[in-house]
Amino acid sequence: MRISKTFSAMLALLAATVSSVADAGTLPDYTTEAEKVNLRECDASTTHVTFYRATTYYVTEAITKSGDAFIMFYSTRGDVHFWVKAVGSEGLIELSREKWYERMEQASLNYFRHVRGLPESDCYLAEEYF
Repeated sequence: MRISKTFSAMLALLAATVSSVADAGTLPDYTTEAEKVNLRECDASTTHVTFYRATTYYVTEAITKSGDAFIMFYSTRGDVHFWVKAVGSEGLIELSREKWYERMEQASLNYFRHVRGLPESDCYLAEEYF
C-alpha cells in the first residue's frame, strides 16, 4: 500500500515536470492575459514597442516598419525566449538570443541600440497605460 502511494506521488511529480517543460517554449496569449504597460516608438515612430506584464511573465513586442514582430518573453521562473514572426509567415520562429539580436539589428537599428543599452537611439516613451 505504501509503495503504491509513493509511486502515485512520483507519477504526479513527473507529470507536473513534463507539463512545465512542454510549456516552457510556448508563448502565452499575452495580448489578452497580460496588462499593457507602455508603448515606445523608435525609428522615427515606424517601430512600435509594446510592453506587457502579467503575474508570472512579461513580454516585449516590437513591430518594425516592415511589419515583422520581434518578441521577448521573460517568466518570473527565469525562462527567457526570443521569437520572430515575419510578415507573411504562419507562425513564430524561436531564436537564440544572439540570432534574435542579429535580426533585430537589421530590422531596427534604433530598437536594437535601445535594448542593448547603447547610446544614440531615437526610441522614446510614447504612452503609459497605468
